[in-house]
Amino acid sequence: MPRKAPGERWRYIAFKIETDAPFARNDFLTSLLLRSRGTPLGDSFRITVFEPEVGILKVPHLLKDEAISVLASVDSIKGSKCKVVPLKTSGTIKTLKQKYLRGAASKGMSKE
Repeated sequence: MPRKAPGERWRYIAFKIETDAPFARNDFLTSLLLRSRGTPLGDSFRITVFEPEVGILKVPHLLKDEAISVLASVDSIKGSKCKVVPLKTSGTIKTLKQKYLRGAASKGMSKE
């Protein structure tokens, strides 16, 4: 991921992965990189949080819409069919962690 330029802002996109087959983070990353190749998004994103069904993608704010399109276009991981559903976009990662991550409530991050 390129370094942050002065004035650059980030967006965090929570997403859900629906599939029956088990896979690793790197398997999903490979599928995402293949889908983003040749798009304005390219490799200018990072998977900041990854749990088996939910993840958070960090992207430059100007590429948010492109990132959502690329996420939604992923239809297989490691040869198995899947569906990636973008859930919500935020300017801070904390908001998404509170809402979507399983361990957030037990780590004192529950939403009140």
